[in-house]
Amino acid sequence: MLENFMLSLGIMWQGMFGIFAVILLITFLVMFIQWFEKKLPEKPSNNE
Repeated sequence: MLENFMLSLGIMWQGMFGIFAVILLITFLVMFIQWFEKKLPEKPSNNE
């Protein structure tokens, strides 16, 4: 019984770490995209 509980804790830890890693990856990807968009030169709009 105890070894099943320890096995389930190990699986749960790996799952939680995976979710945390994916959230961090998405956050850094969004930050990189925003930083990259600021570096692009803005095109002047002639609609006015």
